[in-house]
Amino acid sequence: AKGAKKPKNIANWILNDLQNALGAAGKGINECPIPPEALDEFVNLIDSGKISSKQGKDVFAEMFATGKTGTAIVKEQGIEQLSDISAIEALCDEVIAANSEPVADFKAGNVASLNFLKGQLLKLSKGKANLQIVGEILEKKLK
Repeated sequence: AKGAKKPKNIANWILNDLQNALGAAGKGINECPIPPEALDEFVNLIDSGKISSKQGKDVFAEMFATGKTGTAIVKEQGIEQLSDISAIEALCDEVIAANSEPVADFKAGNVASLNFLKGQLLKLSKGKANLQIVGEILEKKLK
């Protein structure tokens, strides 16, 4: 984790996922198929919002199995999250316009309606929209 942008996050991946993967494969740390630089790059993909932590679990497993970098796997699988604010705002506008009843429910205090709207937006974005950004923008637009 030395020289990493967020050493604590890298340490968490090492202590949890990497150790579990090594143990399951019957390998020691010296036989780790993921070089330190690749682990740093991978954690930065999550920290920067390019992939979600859930996607990170799948990318990590693929890195461990193949030795490929996280960036290469994300490109190959086309799983980079949509984090562009203006693109997400446009999708939010579309979802709000197409779902007047849940919008009215949310404005009347039904917070669960927001989750429905997030789900609709995820469908529109084919699961690629950054949910944290989606939630912030939807809430702002609906207040």
